[in-house]
Amino acid sequence: MNLWIKTVSFISLNLFLLIGCTFRHEARLYDYETDSVIPIKAWVRGFQTKTEAVLPTGEHCKGESVSGGGDAETWGEIYSYGYRSNSTSWAAIPPSQRRVMMIVCERGITFDCEYIITTPSYDVQGHGMCRDNGGKYYRLIF
Repeated sequence: MNLWIKTVSFISLNLFLLIGCTFRHEARLYDYETDSVIPIKAWVRGFQTKTEAVLPTGEHCKGESVSGGGDAETWGEIYSYGYRSNSTSWAAIPPSQRRVMMIVCERGITFDCEYIITTPSYDVQGHGMCRDNGGKYYRLIF
């Protein structure tokens, strides 16, 4: 019984810390057509990720990110644009490492992103691609 109580207490404490703590990350969105770099700030709290960005025009954007990234048949359409020479099967990338992010800006620009987390922890590192609603692609690095 004591072991059960200690185990439940340990799990509860870790969940409390995980859900109660906010971790901040920064990413960069590189425009292929110009030399613009768009900084993205992300806050992870529990299982939610909220993002903010400011375009070079001063336009403010907000969004969110989720893990899983859909199934292997749909995930990778945007990501593969920047990694065409890579023969990796998207099905081989674990769903725990696939992410999707949507960012919506004040004046109607949207970014749909697919990326991979290479270090799935709170010291996140990764890379991917984004496409805006005008069909323009961007490299995402964090």
